[in-house]
Amino acid sequence: MPKNFNLPANNFSATIMRLHPQQKDVALYEEGFGDSDLLGRQTAGKRISELLERVEDPVVLAVDGAWGSGKSYFLKRWVGAHTLENGGTATTVYFDAFANDFLDDPLIGLTGAIGERLPTGKPQRTWKKAKKVVATVARPALRIAAAFATAGVSEFTGPLIDAAAEAAGKEFQDAAEAFWKREDGRRAAMMQFRAALSEITKDGTPLIIVVDELDRCRPDYALSVLEVVKHFFAVERVHFLFGVNLEALEQIVRVRYGSSINAGDYLKRFVSLSLSLPQHIGTDLSASASIHYFNALSEQMGIEPKMEELTREHLRMALRGGQVSLRDIERILTRLVLLPQRKEFHSFFHGYQELIVSLVLWQVLKPELFSRAMKRSLAVAEIEAFYGITQAMLKRQTETYIHEAYLLRGLWQLILTGSVDVEEDKPHFARSFSSHGRTSQVMEILERDYFGLFEIPEPS
Repeated sequence: MPKNFNLPANNFSATIMRLHPQQKDVALYEEGFGDSDLLGRQTAGKRISELLERVEDPVVLAVDGAWGSGKSYFLKRWVGAHTLENGGTATTVYFDAFANDFLDDPLIGLTGAIGERLPTGKPQRTWKKAKKVVATVARPALRIAAAFATAGVSEFTGPLIDAAAEAAGKEFQDAAEAFWKREDGRRAAMMQFRAALSEITKDGTPLIIVVDELDRCRPDYALSVLEVVKHFFAVERVHFLFGVNLEALEQIVRVRYGSSINAGDYLKRFVSLSLSLPQHIGTDLSASASIHYFNALSEQMGIEPKMEELTREHLRMALRGGQVSLRDIERILTRLVLLPQRKEFHSFFHGYQELIVSLVLWQVLKPELFSRAMKRSLAVAEIEAFYGITQAMLKRQTETYIHEAYLLRGLWQLILTGSVDVEEDKPHFARSFSSHGRTSQVMEILERDYFGLFEIPEPS
């Protein structure tokens, strides 16, 4: 092992590094994908635009994906791209459900967001009718009143001010609650609201509302959004795009209604169609979006070439064993930046390089594997499962043999068990850690010098 492996004394250079990838803010409605279409998802956006411009029936389309898959970035770009790049005529609205779930009734926030996007003149005059309905039927909102009192009037606009002001009086709360509970009152309110929407879209111009971050909301608020959309917005040429993890939303349904409910069937009442964002670039199915994202951000964050190369190879193998989200990529890069002596990584013995990269990936993707690896209680089979390594990949002199998989598995097997499958290969694996083939202190050195300093909290 090179003598400079242990942590050096403090010697701060003038070089500035980034701890997290720099994210460009999206100017809603003012820019589309353009040259920023790093993951090649502009085509998916065009298909959505074509569908929602042509169909008259109200559509609720779920853009389904796990947390960190890039849904929000895609949707924020799409609300501008629809008109700027895709030739759409619809009025698009972006609504962050998570940022609004301090309210009791999503109808208030949705009405305000739509009002801000409608053109002046007749559409705005017509929308005043909808605002009056909201001010009358919005569920009594003690939470609104509290937010109103603490945040100040300047934070709110349109119907939210009206509802908050009215919520201050108990008489209004009682009256609105009674009205909401009456079947005839609820039905009349929905009809009035729909009539206002129909007025706005009767010239053939669609209205498309993007509801993002729905699965991160309070369960009662998330389900209220679904109910409000179904009952108040069921109008021709009024469409919704939900940015959501449907699996997480199903869990919200179970929390609310019990584990025995068929959550998938329940959501079919509200969601017309769903699509998943492509996990590859363009038409090349072998070009992983996650790897492409890693390549772009590695350069931005100044990851050293050898570290970048080896991490990329590990990620390619890890993708065989499971998904790696874009958010995972960002967190992996942050871990790499925090590694001590990362500038000297290229000079380490190859065995240490491989183990360090594995441990970084496990810290982010499988913390339980990281913990057991440091204790040397990890099973080789778990490593095979993580990297998608099969026995066919390990058979040398065959078409299915993958040398990188054979090497990585063998290095970990030697450190964890002291042995390898082919005994004659053992000296070669051992010399990957020192010129003398010593491996007894590998994990102790890694724990002391590489993984005993920084703990990064999990994102909320």
